[in-house]
Amino acid sequence: MSNNEEVVERLLNYFNLTMSAIEKRLGISNGTLGKYKKGSISTPYSLITGLKLNNLNPDYFLKGIGTPMGEAEVQEENQQVPLSEEKESGRIPYYDIDVMAHISEGLDLKEEVPSAWMNIPGFKDCVACFPVFGDSMEPKISNGDIIAVSEAVAPDHILWGEIYLVITDAWRVVKTVHPGKTEEYIILRSINPAFAGDTNVHKDELRALYMVKGVISRFSV
Repeated sequence: MSNNEEVVERLLNYFNLTMSAIEKRLGISNGTLGKYKKGSISTPYSLITGLKLNNLNPDYFLKGIGTPMGEAEVQEENQQVPLSEEKESGRIPYYDIDVMAHISEGLDLKEEVPSAWMNIPGFKDCVACFPVFGDSMEPKISNGDIIAVSEAVAPDHILWGEIYLVITDAWRVVKTVHPGKTEEYIILRSINPAFAGDTNVHKDELRALYMVKGVISRFSV
């Protein structure tokens, strides 16, 4: 059994809940523990934070040291640098959040804890990276790709035809954005012809617009 598997096993034994229920209890993004167990990501900072907020001992769950209750100082290997210094270094925060959700769960980057930090040359002006699932934006964005987005832009500053992460109170989606029939509306459109059809959105419904500056492609998910 790997160290990551042992960590998840201790969490399951202590909470006596499913992994998704533990993630919800600790404030971790859905699916994070599964990826951590498989070794595809390092120890998430949100896990350490969640344990501390619940007055639990991170050293016990991560290293098997001590008891579940109590305070202990432990740093995740990718989070040894303060967040302010990470930003100054030019690294981009990666959030393990599904940005193609039909029902929005909110997305306030000031409240979210990055799952990791990415150093991507030429993308220092980007504020976040997210995974994208689905094939509605193929061939430019494929299932499992990672997108890098700019600062949020105002509806009046949209560059027509470009790809945006669009967020409303009801949902969030990645689409190309086009002018609507009147100034009050915009049109969202997929690139993949199999998903033909326009979605009209009133500008008052928009909560955030992030321009997609680039894509990091993976051959498998």
